[in-house]
Amino acid sequence: MKATLRAVASLLVIGMTLSACGGHSGSVLPSTQNAAKPTTDQSDFAPRTAQVHQIAAVPETSGAFAAHDLGRRAASAMTRITVTLAYNHQAELDTLVHQISDPTSPQYHHFLSNEEFNSYFAPTAEQEQQVVSALRAAGFTVSHEYANRTIIDAQAPASVVEHTFGTELHSVSQGKFGTRFMNVKPASLPSSLSSLVKDVTLNNLIVAHRMSQNATPDAGRPGHAGGNAQRHSVQRRLIMREALTPRTITPFASNLVSNPGFETGAINSGWFQCGNVNAHISTAHPHGGYYDERSGSTSGEPNGDTGVCQSVTIPSNGQLSFYVYQLSDEADTSYAYQEADLLDGNGNVVANLYTTVNNYKGWVHKAYDLSSFAGGTYYLYFGVHGDGYPYTYTEQFLDDVSLTGGSATPTPQPTNSPTPKPTSTPVSTPTPVPTNSPTPTPTSTPVSTPTPVPTSTPGSGCTGSASLNGPSKYSGGGWFPTGVAKAFDFPVQHGCNGAGQTVAVEIDTPITTSDVNTFLSAAGVTHTGTITNVSVDGGGNASSSDYVETALDVETIAGLAPGANIRVYNFPDLSSQSIEDGYNQAVSDGIATVVNSSFGGCETSDTSFANTTNSIAQQAAAKGITFAASSGDSGSAECSPKGVSAPSSDPYFVSVGAVDFTANSDGSLATIKAGVDSSNGFSSGGGYSSVFALPSYQQGISGVNSSGRNNPDVSLPGVGVAVYAAGQGGWMAVDGTSWSSPEFTALMAEVNQVRGTHFGFVDPNIYTLFKNTGYADYTDVTSGSNGAYTAVSGYDLVTGIGAPKGWSFANGL
Repeated sequence: MKATLRAVASLLVIGMTLSACGGHSGSVLPSTQNAAKPTTDQSDFAPRTAQVHQIAAVPETSGAFAAHDLGRRAASAMTRITVTLAYNHQAELDTLVHQISDPTSPQYHHFLSNEEFNSYFAPTAEQEQQVVSALRAAGFTVSHEYANRTIIDAQAPASVVEHTFGTELHSVSQGKFGTRFMNVKPASLPSSLSSLVKDVTLNNLIVAHRMSQNATPDAGRPGHAGGNAQRHSVQRRLIMREALTPRTITPFASNLVSNPGFETGAINSGWFQCGNVNAHISTAHPHGGYYDERSGSTSGEPNGDTGVCQSVTIPSNGQLSFYVYQLSDEADTSYAYQEADLLDGNGNVVANLYTTVNNYKGWVHKAYDLSSFAGGTYYLYFGVHGDGYPYTYTEQFLDDVSLTGGSATPTPQPTNSPTPKPTSTPVSTPTPVPTNSPTPTPTSTPVSTPTPVPTSTPGSGCTGSASLNGPSKYSGGGWFPTGVAKAFDFPVQHGCNGAGQTVAVEIDTPITTSDVNTFLSAAGVTHTGTITNVSVDGGGNASSSDYVETALDVETIAGLAPGANIRVYNFPDLSSQSIEDGYNQAVSDGIATVVNSSFGGCETSDTSFANTTNSIAQQAAAKGITFAASSGDSGSAECSPKGVSAPSSDPYFVSVGAVDFTANSDGSLATIKAGVDSSNGFSSGGGYSSVFALPSYQQGISGVNSSGRNNPDVSLPGVGVAVYAAGQGGWMAVDGTSWSSPEFTALMAEVNQVRGTHFGFVDPNIYTLFKNTGYADYTDVTSGSNGAYTAVSGYDLVTGIGAPKGWSFANGL
C-alpha cells in the first residue's frame, strides 16, 4: 500500500523559476492560489496545502529554463534523489521554538546544541537506518547521510525510482544546462517509508539562477545594465505529503504541560473537560499555531461552568506561564467571571490565580511562581463561571500554557478525580472542578530527553574596532560598505565589527579570496575574519556566471562586518536538491549563526521546496541560527500576476527587501525610497503568501494583509552596489535584493556581538520592537511602488517595516 506524497503540478509548466536576486525573474504562468490548513504540521508556521493543477499535455516553452520533453528516461539511467525525513515530536518542537523566541518565556534564547536536537527531535539513528535499509532493499545506493539525520541522498536506476515511488521519469533538455530528468506523474511513498519521510525530490531541474543582466562592468550609472531578462517558467515535479492524524504528545522536558498550545486540534493529550458545559477548541484568533481553547458562552449558548484541567506535578522553582484572550459584557463578578486556579485531587481550590471580568479583546501574558507548591500534584484549571442565565456573554480563550522548573519529568495523573463544581454564586475562592475523571495513565518519558540550556555563544560585547571610514562609493560607480554603514548607522561604526561571529553564504559557486581582497582594498576595509569554502555535493563551479552573486554576498558581508568569519557553502547548481543539501549541511554543522540566501522564486510553483526549506529553518531556529533571504527582484509579480518568492516567504526566514537612498556630505542618510530601478526592470519583491498562513509575529500590525505571511519584513539598500569579480569583467555595479540580504546578514552578526548572544529566529523580536517603539529603531519608507503595492507610512508590502537603524536596532532587540 502506498501513501500519496505530492501530486504533479503540471507538465513542464508550473516551475520553480528561482532567481538569484542580483537580477529579476519569475513565472508568467498561472500558479496555485487556493490553500487550506495543513494536517501534517500544526505549527504556527506550517505550510497550507496548495491546490494542485494537472495538465496532460506538454506545452511549448522557451527561455533560459526551457525544458523540452525527450521522452521516457532510460530504465538503466542512474537517477539521484533526496529524501527528507520527518522530525520526531513535531508539536513539541513548534512549542519550544516559540518559547525560545519569546522574551517573556523562561526558555528565551535557551537554544539547543546539535547533540540536544539530535537526541530528541531529529530522526533517531534507528529511524534513519530503517529508511536507508528500505532504500537499499529497493535497489538504491545511499550516497550521503548527515549528522543531523535530516536528509538522505541516494541514487538508483530510473526503473527502480519509478517502481519504488510509483511514478514515471522523463528526460528533458534544459538548454545550456543539458539533459536532466523529472517525474511526470504523481509520486507516492511505499508504506515502509510513509511514517518516517517528510518529502522526496525526484528531479534535478535547474530551478534557480542569478540575473546577471543587472551587472555592468564599470558602467556610467551604478546598477543600470541594459536589458530586461524575460521571465520563464519550468515544470517542477511536486509530491504532497499524506495527512497525519493527531497523535499523543510526549511533553518535552522543559515544559511539563502536555499539548500546551492545543495543536492536536482537540481537548486531549493531558487536557480534559471541567465543568457542566463543554469547552471547545477554537481557531478564532490563536496566540500561536492554529488552535486555542475557548471557555464560556455567548447569547443562545449553554451557560454554566466551562473549563479545562490538566494534572501536573509542580517542579522545584515551578513557573507557570500562559496567554488569555478575554471578553465579557458583565460589569463585575456577581454573575459570571473568568478564572484560573490550582486544585487539589478533590477539586478544592489550593490557589486562586485570578477571578476577574475582562473585556480586553487581546492576548495577555500571565505568569505565576508556583515554587511554594513544589513536589505536589495538582490540577491546573482555566475556565469561565456563568450563572445559567441564557444571554450571558463571557468568554476566555487560552493558549501556549507552560510549566517549567527544576524537574523535567512528567508524572502520572492521580487516580482520585475532582468532585463536581457547584454552580451557585461564587464566594471569594470558587472551586472549579472537572466532571470527567482523568485517565490514570502515566505519560512516557523519552529515553534521551535533553534539558534545553543555553549553549556556548560567540564572544560577547564589542571590541572597540575601528569604524569604517573608506570611500563611500567606487570611483566608477556603486556603493562601498562605508556608504551603507554610515547612512544606516551599522554597529561597526560603534566598535562592533562582528568579531567572534560566523556567518554562512549559500550559493552555487565558491569564492575567490583574491577578488574579496581587491574589493576590500579599494573600499578601505581591513578584514580580520576568515573566509572558508565548504563544498556540498561536490561543490560549485567557480567559472559560472553566478559567481557575481557569490562575490556580491561575500564582499558585502566582509565589508560591513570585517571581523566576522564567513563560510561559503557552495554546491553544483541551483536545483532544489542542491539548495536543500546546502541548507541542511550548514544547520547540521551548527557553526554559523546567520545564514544568507540571495536567490528565490515563485513560491506556489514549488510548494514542496518552500515546505522543506522552512522545515530546515525551523531546526536552525531551535539551534539559534538566523536564516535570511532576498525578497525577490520582480516586485509584486514574482508569480504571475501576483505572488511572493520562496524561500523568503518561509516564516522561519527573515525576508529582506530593498531600498534606494542618498547620503548627506557627512555620510548620514538623506533620502530613502523603495528599491526600484526602472531602467533594467528591478523592483523590490513584496506581497503575501498563498502557501503559509499569517504567522503570529505579524498579527496585530497595521498594514499587514491577513491572507498569508507578508513579505518583506525589513529592507536595506538594493540599488547600485559596487562588486569586483575578475573573471566576470572586474568592477561592476549591481542592483537587487541580493545586496540587501547579505547586508542584513552582516548586521545580525554585529547584533549578536553587541548583545553577547545569537538571536536565531529573530522575526518575533523584529516585530515586537516595532510594536513597542515604532520608528525609533527603524526608518519608515513612504515612497515608491513595486507594482501592485505602494510604500506608505507604517508597514507595507513594498519595504515591510522599513530600514533598521543599525545601532539602535541592535540595542533594542
